Amino acid sequence: MRDLIEIRLTNKTHFSILKYTYLHLKGMLPLRAPDDLSEALEQLLENVVRHAYEKTENMDVTVRFLITSRQLQIDVEDSGLPFDFTPFMSEAVDRSTRHEKGFYRIYDLVDRFWFTMLENRGKRFSIVQSFTRSYDIATGKVSKTLPDRETILSRLAVRRFQDGDAEGIAKLIYRNYHYTYYKTQFYDPAKIRELNANREVVSIVAVYGVQVVGHFALVLSRHADIAEIAIATVDPEFKKMGIMNRMFDRIIETARELKLNAIYGEALMLHPYSQKANLSHGMKETAIVLGEVPSQTEIEHRIKAQQRSGSMIAFLVFDRHPRHLNAPKRYAAMIEKVYGDIGIDTGAPPTPNPGRHPLSHHLNSRISIGYIIVEGLPDEEALDDLIDLMHTEHCDMVYADVNLHHIPEIDTVAEMLNRRRFFYSGVLISFYHNEDYLRLQRKNTKHVDEEQLVCYSENGRRLLEYIREDERRVRGGKSPG
Repeated sequence: MRDLIEIRLTNKTHFSILKYTYLHLKGMLPLRAPDDLSEALEQLLENVVRHAYEKTENMDVTVRFLITSRQLQIDVEDSGLPFDFTPFMSEAVDRSTRHEKGFYRIYDLVDRFWFTMLENRGKRFSIVQSFTRSYDIATGKVSKTLPDRETILSRLAVRRFQDGDAEGIAKLIYRNYHYTYYKTQFYDPAKIRELNANREVVSIVAVYGVQVVGHFALVLSRHADIAEIAIATVDPEFKKMGIMNRMFDRIIETARELKLNAIYGEALMLHPYSQKANLSHGMKETAIVLGEVPSQTEIEHRIKAQQRSGSMIAFLVFDRHPRHLNAPKRYAAMIEKVYGDIGIDTGAPPTPNPGRHPLSHHLNSRISIGYIIVEGLPDEEALDDLIDLMHTEHCDMVYADVNLHHIPEIDTVAEMLNRRRFFYSGVLISFYHNEDYLRLQRKNTKHVDEEQLVCYSENGRRLLEYIREDERRVRGGKSPG
């Protein structure tokens, strides 16, 4: 349940209406830091008007207050001049610097701050501050329906999945993504039980009383002894309490119990929060996969991708045995940096070539992407046939995963793929056959976003720029798109 107040401003003299509205809400809601939120709203309005409108008489700004039982969200929408917000969505991991004003200052004042493009309707900035107690929207009274954070955490159970948890998990997915989440199995409680019973997925849940308030899972690979960490959700009323960190710690512990070589996360680049969580738990960023996230994916009914978006892949590697690395010269420096960041020695002697077929493939028709696995020097005609198949199967993105250990002609392989407009994505550790692979990527559609991708870390920003440069190179200097 939520309440909503919407005010449309076409003149700066109307800002006094906002002031009175906020003073009313401040007196009514149990805001954690009402003065900080007030300052953040002032900074946001000042910057929106300054950047969006050359003449204030053309101003058309809508401010929306969305009240739930645990937080206040303020959306500021305008139809003014376009604005590149991506530099401000990329926060340094070390945020020791205090900012005095502007967008960076807003980060310091609120719990969450993000930006959304509205296609032909302009853009939206959103800020959120949590409540200190629960607010009953029906009665307008502050209640103690939820205890304080410390009490909740002391009573929280974080454990492995039980069959009775399935319906609660499905509801969590809906509350966070509505019906836009691309892993659609997790809307179906029966499917969730089946996936866990078959050990395709190992779910971790956070339970408060009898209510499932959080979910995190290991999605076990069919190709190697690794797992993806995925389907991470927390009930909106229980966010900002540290529940995700509790589940993350349990996920790592479970992965070690299962004796996995590594775990990896694919953080949606619609916001910086998943990337930040991955880095804070010791994961290392190794690849950016463009176009993997389908358009119209929506988070908490607010953050939405209008084009295919990307994901930042980060690995936590448990098996760090030395590897023999045979990398293409063009990408050798980037690849070696990944191994250095993870702490894997690449000086091991070569091992016998296992004699796998040089080309294989698989498709994910649910999200319209295809994968080509390269284990040797392929026949060019066979490679073209596979690429044609991906077109026939309507794959918007195609990823070529190239073995980094056993291909003597790997420079030739990279050149073959570059000529077919595959460009750099990154490195995948223990991804097939418990061996490492170079991922290259190719667009089969123009509807892939590269401009609004959010990178949390400086390393991520450098990786994205390298990918963009490599894409321009394989396109003969043409801009992507």
